[in-house]
Amino acid sequence: MSREFRPDIQALRGLAVLLVVLYHAHVGPFGYLGVDIFFVISGFLITGLITRQLEQSQFSFWEFYYRRARRLLPAAYVVIALTTVAAPFFLSDVGLRELRNQVFGALTFTGNVVLWSQADYFGGAAETKPLLHFWSLAVEEQCYLLLPAFFALAPKKWWLLGVGSLLVASVILCFYVAFRHPSAAFYLLPTRFWEMAVGSIGALLPASPRVAARLATLRLPALGLLLLIPIGPSGLQDPVVDAALVCVATLILLLAPSKESMAVRGMAKLGDISYSLYLIHWPVLVYVRAAWLSEPPAVAIYTAVFFSVVASLALHRFVEKPFRRGSVTSHVRMTSGLVIATALLAIVPAVDIGATESRVGVSDVRRINYGLGRACDLTPGSLPQTIPEACQTADRPELLVWGDSFAMALVPGLAKTVGEAGLAQLTMSGCLPAIGVAAFSRRAASPYPRAFGVDCIRFNDSVLSILKNQPEIRTVAISSPFDAPVSNDFILLKRTGDSFTEVEASVDGAAEGIKSLVEAVRALGRRVVVVAPPPVASFDIGDCLERKARGSLMLGDYRDCKIHVGDYRRMRSRTLELLNQVAMKADVEVVSYHDFLCDGTTCKTEIDGKYLYRDSGHLSYEGSELIARKTRLAERLIRAAR
Repeated sequence: MSREFRPDIQALRGLAVLLVVLYHAHVGPFGYLGVDIFFVISGFLITGLITRQLEQSQFSFWEFYYRRARRLLPAAYVVIALTTVAAPFFLSDVGLRELRNQVFGALTFTGNVVLWSQADYFGGAAETKPLLHFWSLAVEEQCYLLLPAFFALAPKKWWLLGVGSLLVASVILCFYVAFRHPSAAFYLLPTRFWEMAVGSIGALLPASPRVAARLATLRLPALGLLLLIPIGPSGLQDPVVDAALVCVATLILLLAPSKESMAVRGMAKLGDISYSLYLIHWPVLVYVRAAWLSEPPAVAIYTAVFFSVVASLALHRFVEKPFRRGSVTSHVRMTSGLVIATALLAIVPAVDIGATESRVGVSDVRRINYGLGRACDLTPGSLPQTIPEACQTADRPELLVWGDSFAMALVPGLAKTVGEAGLAQLTMSGCLPAIGVAAFSRRAASPYPRAFGVDCIRFNDSVLSILKNQPEIRTVAISSPFDAPVSNDFILLKRTGDSFTEVEASVDGAAEGIKSLVEAVRALGRRVVVVAPPPVASFDIGDCLERKARGSLMLGDYRDCKIHVGDYRRMRSRTLELLNQVAMKADVEVVSYHDFLCDGTTCKTEIDGKYLYRDSGHLSYEGSELIARKTRLAERLIRAAR
């Protein structure tokens, strides 16, 4: 690798950060693959640096890590500090607690592990986590702990073979883990290392003018891939393939440097501030969205991006550049200063954030509503054979609640009001109560969601088998948001015999699956009732109520935290159509909260100071009990079932 500064690499950095910022700003259909470009560049540069110094007997572990710390930490610490200072004005108690963990992860280079642990079904949305983007820095830093040791300890003749073997192992592991635990595949080093290994191999390949000349002919197609894949994915329904194409294209451009031009120089200017811009833009966008509760107007997003660029120029000029050049202080002072800063950032934000958290028990009010307990959120890997003991209120329950997380939220109120009849709960997060059909997300963040659809279908089969063996259950109430199977963001998986077929989400397809469930339950001599989801909004209702009580900054049309009936009906028009079809086709009663919660224009989100919702749609424990008592819901469901 040449010692000379390469503007084309800075230009690649500029392109990468541009893709990331545009994607996060929701400006056009740009992809998230800019991070993959960063990973390849990082592997290429770091490997070249380490191996060159080893070959010249100049490598020092201390000097390597000192230079990495001097290059990365000062700017990162400034952003962490500013983010935590601003947090109490924008985040809820739940968000503040998560931020403390994110700060710890950022300081210990375990941010990817922290974010992975927060990436469960009930976890806050990614756009509420101000330090979420530190996951990629953690992956790089973890790689920096391993690569120098490998190159220093392994003979030179093993370098290329060793990195190549690790690349293959990482790719295989990535495909294997992504099928079962997509969030782990996304966040963790073992399943991401292959991208940096692509760059490492490029740095280890022997220089050859003939090879470089041939690669130069691929420069334009490679650049085309980098521009087109993020805008329009390959269509192979596997983001790992898209990432691989981007990584290979990046490697070609690294091995076949482009000549300096106006376009390269312009993009290189953006590359100069790419690290600072990457650090700043995400918390700014998170806080802007938090202030508006829902997606802000375009002018607010554009202003946030503009502010991020200006702030990045300042951070680069006054923090990043001076520390990188080592002109700020000596080695000893620099090291001791970073140690002290790390300790302060680990302690002060926790104290500061803790001191500003609500004192009214909001965190308890907004705790995850699992119904009878967390054990009743059954997992795909452990299909029930009987009703778990913790998931029933009597030895011989007469009422079964069947469905997903919305069904869980029904249970606390029903359990308190059903009386001696008793209640049982069989629920699985995200799993539509239907027979022979399931909905799964087509989002790129879940490379292999089809497996979830298969598990969901099998879960519903197992519930039907349990019902067959428990004749004391007389009434079955099914509940769900019923939005996934009619959303364009989801795909329906239909079972035909022993095979599964993917079809577009549709009202008719979902209605048939729910009708099949109703008919199967009735064939066992039981009665069925469908519970419509509570009205929902385009914002996090629980978060809004909490922030209103705290006097936090709130902008936009939803500062009253009420649900506007017109917005709700527009958002859930296909869900309402689905429920109407189910009612007619399956001859089943659909029980709704609408008359109790809504008037002609708005729907209540709190009653007597009690939050009805814990998030954007799930009822809180208090809300579930309050609604069940005031509407006599258990009695109503049993009476309406047929």
